[in-house]
Amino acid sequence: MSKLIEIFLGSILIAISTIALIFFSMLHYILRVGGVADCAWHGSAKTWIDSNRDGLVNDDESLLGNVTIHIDDVENQLMDIGWPAITDPYGDAQLHVSIPSCSNSAFELYADIPEGFRVTTRPRIEIDRDFWGNLGTENIYYFGFISDK
Repeated sequence: MSKLIEIFLGSILIAISTIALIFFSMLHYILRVGGVADCAWHGSAKTWIDSNRDGLVNDDESLLGNVTIHIDDVENQLMDIGWPAITDPYGDAQLHVSIPSCSNSAFELYADIPEGFRVTTRPRIEIDRDFWGNLGTENIYYFGFISDK
């Protein structure tokens, strides 16, 4: 009897896996045909404590984690496109934006200024309108902070 139950449960597991595969394949096809993720932009942000206020990451300066980075599409007046990124303990955040129908976009990045700090670099960074020509290169955007005290 237990062998029959094992075969029955195995058959159910295979059926569920097959249905899930079909469902997610269809969902992927629908989203791609619908143009939801036709193009994508990727970059990264780096945050640190800019103790000498020179706007450059120096070896003796600490990295700053847990900083939220926002991306706005200023061309189409859309705020916080994609998910806001949060820097890891090493001050790094990966930035990803899906661009429907590969439309023209002009992005602007900015960081939430942590409590007790002020920014030492540009508070907002506009992404070059010709970022399509730089798709093969790694784009890193820097945000330096100094303590208010």
